[in-house]
Amino acid sequence: MKHLFYLLLFSILLVSCNEKSVVINDSAGRLNDILVVIDNESWDSQIGDSIRAVLARPIDGIVREEPMFSLNQVKPQSFEGMLKKSRNYLFIQRSDSAGVSIRKDKYARPQLGVIVRGANAADISRVLSENADEIITVFNDSEVAEKQRLISKVKLNTDQITERFGIKINVPTAYRYAKVEDPDFTWLRRDIVEGTMDIMIYEVPLKEITRDSAVVNDIVRVRDSVGGMKIPVDDGIFQTEPAFSPFVNETEIDGKFAFETKGTWEAKNKFMAGPFVNYAVYNKEKNNWLIIEGFVSAPNAEQRNYLFELEAILKSIEFAKP
Repeated sequence: MKHLFYLLLFSILLVSCNEKSVVINDSAGRLNDILVVIDNESWDSQIGDSIRAVLARPIDGIVREEPMFSLNQVKPQSFEGMLKKSRNYLFIQRSDSAGVSIRKDKYARPQLGVIVRGANAADISRVLSENADEIITVFNDSEVAEKQRLISKVKLNTDQITERFGIKINVPTAYRYAKVEDPDFTWLRRDIVEGTMDIMIYEVPLKEITRDSAVVNDIVRVRDSVGGMKIPVDDGIFQTEPAFSPFVNETEIDGKFAFETKGTWEAKNKFMAGPFVNYAVYNKEKNNWLIIEGFVSAPNAEQRNYLFELEAILKSIEFAKP
């Protein structure tokens, strides 16, 4: 036993003396915040401009510009203590080799670090630009996973959604069923100080949305016809804002092909509008499209984090096994 004790003590001392080893603690930081580790001069120059162009770009669908991520800068020498526990960080590193690498749970858990390397300002800016979409995706996916983890602790009973549509979805208990009498349409609502956050779920035949250049028109037509009929608006009509064409991308939900659409909704003839995120998911088993959408009505508030919560909820769906 004495030999085992000294062996354990020696192992602990080795870890303590190893500068590369760290004690893993819970990470800290608000959702969609990124700590940028870069010297002050570079932050105020071309490199900083490139970082902001990638990570602080405006969010699709929000009329009043809001950044995709909130950025906080710190000098490399100050990246110590509590700052090393930041859940997300971008580290700019001068190096002869240019590229991007990912660090997970290096100083805390859960934690995501993205290291961008380059020999000079032009090199680093080029790397940021060429890998912009991948960098955004890795940070966004990490934040969605964290939000879903938090939601899983306080879930609403969604058995009736599972029974009707054959899907499981994680929704916080802050939401309520706004419409239950319609078997073909589910409407969930969360009341917030500034307004409401809403989710609607329904299905449409496969022919309603075609996978070609006209897809954006199909999606707008479907959401306007269903939303206009199912979402009541006093003296108005719920529809897609006609002045702003939505952004449509191809993606996957639970391994199934889907169209992701982000845009702005409005209540026609009313001073009401806000952002929405819509997923049209191809369900091969039913040979139709499952439509899941979240939209925000909070005209006097910042809407990024509300829209992000809806995205995390919608991306949590899992189809029941056939």
